Amino acid sequence: MTSHFSRVAFTYDRTRYHPPEVSGRIATALTAPVEKLFRDPLFLEIGAGTGRIAVPIIARGYRYIALDDNPAMLEVLRQKVAGVARKARLVEADARELPFERDSLHAVVAVHFWHLLDNWQQALQESLRVLRPGGFLFEGWDQSDDESEDWRIQQKWKEILAGLGYTLVRGRHQARLAEVEKALIRLGLEPKAKTVADWVEMRSPRTSLEMLLERIYSFTWEVPEEVFRPSVAELSQWVAATYPDPDVEYPINWKFVVRSTRLP
Repeated sequence: MTSHFSRVAFTYDRTRYHPPEVSGRIATALTAPVEKLFRDPLFLEIGAGTGRIAVPIIARGYRYIALDDNPAMLEVLRQKVAGVARKARLVEADARELPFERDSLHAVVAVHFWHLLDNWQQALQESLRVLRPGGFLFEGWDQSDDESEDWRIQQKWKEILAGLGYTLVRGRHQARLAEVEKALIRLGLEPKAKTVADWVEMRSPRTSLEMLLERIYSFTWEVPEEVFRPSVAELSQWVAATYPDPDVEYPINWKFVVRSTRLP
């Protein structure tokens, strides 16, 4: 995972973003309940990446620790917050071994993260360990409809892979979220999910294809190179034949969901 993100850090930053108004709503959803209960709260984000969640919160002046195990991702984030990072720390570390004291943080944020780990249970335990009583665990994720041209292109790639004898496995992110929810409930906690923002993104077929070519999505990572190369070559031909102008943009309907869990 680390080497993959090193290679695509800047492409990831360019293609996985939120509109400013959406970023603001997400930042408010994560900070308002914490600020209501704690004075000068300290936030930790695990798997902070290039900072699409971190930057708006840091810009508001909150104390924020952005943690990631990938230096390339953190370097992109460092450049973004150079002028507003007075209360921010960027930490290169593994979320399964957090370098923080027990009960030392008011909130832990994990966005599109659990499915990237084999031993996610350890990262969850660590997140709960460093939270002080009454603190919050926030999980967040983007969710799109299944009717967009972007989805159509991804489905076509899945068909091409099937024709080459490879079965593409998708849906791991949602499956892992369900596992984490069950784990939290077993601990006697009460996770509650809420949509905090919705928006429409305009995306071209060329960009959708590029995101597959660059292996931005985690469901692309395990496709063997000897299968990946011919499959994306065929997909590129299909896109060229299907979309006369691959730069014409089409809408994708998105929403951002936050699941909040407060410790007793």
